Amino acid sequence: MRSLLRLTLILLVLAPGLLSAKIYKWIHPDGTTSYSDQPQVDGAKEVKLPALQVYSAPPTAPPAAIDAADVEAAASVAYEVVKITSPTSGESIRDNGGTVSVQLAIEPALQSGHVVEIVVDGKSIGSGTATSASVSNLDRGSHSISATIKDGAGNVVGNASAVTFQLHKASKLQPNRAPKS
Repeated sequence: MRSLLRLTLILLVLAPGLLSAKIYKWIHPDGTTSYSDQPQVDGAKEVKLPALQVYSAPPTAPPAAIDAADVEAAASVAYEVVKITSPTSGESIRDNGGTVSVQLAIEPALQSGHVVEIVVDGKSIGSGTATSASVSNLDRGSHSISATIKDGAGNVVGNASAVTFQLHKASKLQPNRAPKS
């Protein structure tokens, strides 16, 4: 794939010079055909190439005017509730895989163009329009989850308070104390 890209770039750089170049073709005694920009043997024939195809993109329409009332209405959307409902603060979760299900409550519903970003232990696990996520491979111990809602410009328009929980896993040192699933 990379060599094809390089070849394409080289051809694009050389294309202006190649547009006026002549192409010659000849057939060897063993039947193979060769092409070159210079005749290499007597009897090489010039190849007549068809005219180049050219595409002109249609003109684009100017962007539609943004109505100030629409901007004001979008800015006035306030989330009354942005809350992490699962896990709850102080909860102890027992899972040997280190998997935790995160659930959010958002009221009113997530607006068009807004995204939810979930952060675990200070690191974003992603953003999107879902109000739930599953986090895997967490180590045992204390963890913190928070969430923010951002508009299309990346501005924070909603924020859920951080929730701290404990994750417990079975210990190899004490196998009889394994968490019950």
